[in-house]
Amino acid sequence: MRVFRGLVLVWLAGFAVCDAQSEAFTFAGFHRGMDLAALLERYPRSEHDVSPGSGVRRRTSQDDLKTWLREFFRNPGASGTYVLRLTPGESHDHLHYLQAEVRQGITERLWLLLEIPAGELKTVQGAVPNNESRYPACNDVLIPLTTKYGKPEALSPRHEEALQSFDYVWTKSPEAMKLECGSYDGREFVFAVAVTLERTGAR
Repeated sequence: MRVFRGLVLVWLAGFAVCDAQSEAFTFAGFHRGMDLAALLERYPRSEHDVSPGSGVRRRTSQDDLKTWLREFFRNPGASGTYVLRLTPGESHDHLHYLQAEVRQGITERLWLLLEIPAGELKTVQGAVPNNESRYPACNDVLIPLTTKYGKPEALSPRHEEALQSFDYVWTKSPEAMKLECGSYDGREFVFAVAVTLERTGAR
């Protein structure tokens, strides 16, 4: 497949790998060990929410949302799902949505979605967008990550209806990073969908 061959050429060109090899995987300034509470100040106009799990005091009508969220982040035994929806003015590096799975105070998994919400794209461009226009090109994300972390493992393409998916995985124990890209049957454009940072063996 011509599209797939084009992606393979990304790392055959021989990018230099920087000293970040010894560090935790990072994308758009996010990494699993970061202080999630700091995001409340970094993105004050964006939407923050938590679906609490075990070890979390449930929020009451008397609780200020941000105060309660800080309590969740500072609780070493807390579990739950934190969601950050970035406003257009605070979005950066193609990132629009973050989901963090927290277990016993540890971020097991960060899912970073690169999809522009349909309503926002319509407002900016003045037209109803197609699915492809809501994502950056795969190479726009793959090339910088390959430059920084080296050649990823390219998993076998998989099909789901009209969508073909290409997953690229970097592994450095105790964690892995995955870039998910895709293309529609009969189309050459390959787009980046999401980046996942996950502790090795985490569910």
